Amino acid sequence: MINKGKFKDDGPGKKFKQFFRESGFYIAIVAGLCALAAGAVYFSTNQILRDPEPDPYYAKDNDLTEDDDFGFDDYTDPFDAEPDQSSITDEGTQYFEDDPLIGMDDYEDEPLTDADDNVIDETVPDPDTNVIYENKEPGPTEEASKQTSGGTQANADEPDDNTATEDVVLAIVRPNFQPPVTGKIQIEYSMDKLVFSPTFNEWRTHSGVDIAAPRGEVVRAVGDGVVLEIKNDPRYGFTVVIDHKNGYKSIYSNLASDQTLQVGQEVKKGDPIGAVGATAIFESAEPTHLHFELYKENKLVDPAAYIDFPD
Repeated sequence: MINKGKFKDDGPGKKFKQFFRESGFYIAIVAGLCALAAGAVYFSTNQILRDPEPDPYYAKDNDLTEDDDFGFDDYTDPFDAEPDQSSITDEGTQYFEDDPLIGMDDYEDEPLTDADDNVIDETVPDPDTNVIYENKEPGPTEEASKQTSGGTQANADEPDDNTATEDVVLAIVRPNFQPPVTGKIQIEYSMDKLVFSPTFNEWRTHSGVDIAAPRGEVVRAVGDGVVLEIKNDPRYGFTVVIDHKNGYKSIYSNLASDQTLQVGQEVKKGDPIGAVGATAIFESAEPTHLHFELYKENKLVDPAAYIDFPD
């Protein structure tokens, strides 16, 4: 069979073309990359092996020539320049080089003076204080203390005005009271210390004074006043309370139980208000007596400080 119009090419040329169509593209890429790598190695190696140009700022002195001018001739070290002494005036002061105490040998202490510019000898004690003088002016406190001490020294022999005032006040405030009975005090007022109680056989406080008196003796009002209360106290027996209208109240206990007074009744100093009895249970073991208490401004006080009892 004869095929007309067809060209059959089975030679080497066809095979070469077929190889490039299949694998030649990749071979060409690999070859190009190898060429680029070789060029990079070449140029980098050539740059390293070349002698670098000297840096003018770090060049050695023997490498520089007269023609090399980098501007160093115009530089001036400020520490090498001589100081300008045009504004310094020498007045003859001695100067010692490298001496830390420049001119200290010529220093003289100024003399110590007082407020009137009088020279003070610091080695002589002050005649007023007997101490070495201190360079300070006395303040108002010191002046006041000197004046006070001086006034006290001058008036040491004179009586104190405050003491005289206190005596006058006490004379005015102290009431004109008389003792309720004529006997002596057998047990004193004692609220700040303990006294022995024969009834309880122990040490106790005592709120008044026990005035020795026989049973049945008349008890009289210590001053003018009004009967404020009449009661039978469970501790101190039959009791009468008188308000003297001047801040004082007097209390009479251990009385006989005869009722001769009424609440609100006015009494005068020395008026009889009862008789000594034996109704105080808390003092039943003691000899017969009047238990007497005194209040000032509703505060318990020592009756012996306001009434003159017989010794």
